[in-house]
Amino acid sequence: MDWDLKYGELANDKEYVNKCEDLKENLMDLQKVLDKLLPLKQHYEKMSLPAQIELDLFLAFTLNSLQWVTLRIQGVDPTTHPIKDELLRVKAAMLKWKEVKDRVKRPTVDLQAVKRFIRSGLYDPFRAMGNPAHLKIIEVMEED
Repeated sequence: MDWDLKYGELANDKEYVNKCEDLKENLMDLQKVLDKLLPLKQHYEKMSLPAQIELDLFLAFTLNSLQWVTLRIQGVDPTTHPIKDELLRVKAAMLKWKEVKDRVKRPTVDLQAVKRFIRSGLYDPFRAMGNPAHLKIIEVMEED
């Protein structure tokens, strides 16, 4: 792609030229990233499922963001365009994927420790009266 921009009469408007140059640099950086990632699609089937999901999410978000930028450049309000809903859908999918990935990092619960905490926290009338636990059985048998 030819990145040499000809501004013509607008060359005197420094603010416009600076914004266009910034946009050009950002698009060049994006093209470098996409040039590295798009060949990965050839090896897509060999990739692990998490890598496939991350690549799909990245490409979907990138392409939708580029569509957003294109609409802005054309003077169309992207907030009223269906691309807004698509971007929100992709963002929601990214958040859901992040939750799934973070599930592995969550601390696990030691069930035996939880049972001990609950058992020791429950009220025991025999312990409150100072009777040993082995006398519970004897006292219950005597009541019958």
